[in-house]
Amino acid sequence: MKGSLLLALLMLAPTEAVVRDGESLAEVAQRTMGDRGGASELKALNGLKDNAVAPGTKLKLPGPNREIAQRVLTTARNALAAADTQAARREEAAAKLKEAEAYFQGARYDEAAQAADGAWKLVAGPAPQPTAFTVNVTDKGITTVKSRSGQPVRVEAEGVTRPVHPGESVSVEKGQPPPPPRTPLGVPQPTSPANRLKLTVQPAKGGPSPVTLAWKAVEGAEGYEVELVPSRGEKRTLQASANQLRVSLAAGIYRWSVRAVAREARSEASAEQGFEVAEAPAKPINLQVQPSKWK
Repeated sequence: MKGSLLLALLMLAPTEAVVRDGESLAEVAQRTMGDRGGASELKALNGLKDNAVAPGTKLKLPGPNREIAQRVLTTARNALAAADTQAARREEAAAKLKEAEAYFQGARYDEAAQAADGAWKLVAGPAPQPTAFTVNVTDKGITTVKSRSGQPVRVEAEGVTRPVHPGESVSVEKGQPPPPPRTPLGVPQPTSPANRLKLTVQPAKGGPSPVTLAWKAVEGAEGYEVELVPSRGEKRTLQASANQLRVSLAAGIYRWSVRAVAREARSEASAEQGFEVAEAPAKPINLQVQPSKWK
């Protein structure tokens, strides 16, 4: 309901403004957008060559996509500021964020949001895993290939090729093609917290804040593997027996994904989701002074 109300308010916002006597472009931006720096956006949006604008001129104002781009930019700035100074891809993320800022100043809000989201993923997302697998050959000529991480490994025999995904293994007898793959597990779909949601939580006594990660259950799954990546710190791989996991987290920005697992089988990882944990301010202590009974 809150999201729908916000969208409705954005849609009802004025779409144009008339320049008043003695008003500069920066003052129009302050009056209509609450930001004097928005003058460059008004200039680009209305095709103005300079900041001089005559009274009575009708100016087109930004639409709802400006608000969306602002939020994505803020999230990207926070993620970059919180990222480890030694984090890989930090320089690339900074360049991407600079590109997003330029798009925003030029009133190219959709492109700004896309570039800012790319910057956020670079510092908050996990680095690609290297491909790792093992090969074992028995005395009877049976070859077993087990994929451990990274990209799927392709096994070929007798003109037949079969991919082996991380967590899977396949055994091939000499002179025989690889057996057909099992029915793959479905990919879990994260449901909570919503992507890019800011969670304001009350810290647990003496420790970090509890957060519940949830996703849709997958048929045939015997468990789930959750990858949790903080913007500052190391990636964590967590195991869950059901389709939710309660984990204690310090304040910060996180990205996470989940995959279904079964015996010798793992699904692809879900699309990455992001959220921010913020601690709620401490409740004020109300002190009441009672009159003394002593005389």
